[in-house]
Amino acid sequence: MIDVYLSPSLQEWNVGYGNYGTEEQRMNQIADVVAYELQRHGLSVARNSPEMSLAQAVAESNSLNPRVHVALHSNASASGEARGAEVYTHRFGGEGERLARDIYQYLSALTPTEDLGVKEGYQTFNGQGMYELRRTVAPAILAEVAFHDNRADAQFIMDHIYELGREISKGILQYFGIPYTPDTPEDAAMLQYQYNGSTF
Repeated sequence: MIDVYLSPSLQEWNVGYGNYGTEEQRMNQIADVVAYELQRHGLSVARNSPEMSLAQAVAESNSLNPRVHVALHSNASASGEARGAEVYTHRFGGEGERLARDIYQYLSALTPTEDLGVKEGYQTFNGQGMYELRRTVAPAILAEVAFHDNRADAQFIMDHIYELGREISKGILQYFGIPYTPDTPEDAAMLQYQYNGSTF
């Protein structure tokens, strides 16, 4: 059985502030780190690919029957002024909420702003809910790590790809009851060099 299905954003059209690039690009970088950390701790991981549609990603997740489904996104607002992280589950009261709160605990501790909390997704999009959360069979969450249309948040994401992936993985590991073991300084530094840092 697959432990974790990672579903980084498929929105190649969703461009962030300055040199941010696309949501799809940045969330796949974070997913690289999450996958690395989870596998380093003995969890099996599958993930979508950028060529998929959202329906295809959900169908693949359901066919693999993972223990949890984790969608990774960066947010946007009408004003470009909003900041902070939030984590969605379809409805409160189940394993999805528990996973969302475990991830949010670590994600919110990393971000430099007041964050937006753990939320139910079923009332979003004019009451239709988030497709990925309502159609996945496994307990599922959707993490919005920060706002890519805000200059400061976009820079924060670019400068902290490694740390975002590491903290999200800590939340997933906590959900599974697995203590986080720090990476070697050499490997951590290599990942930071590979993923972090880009200026406007």
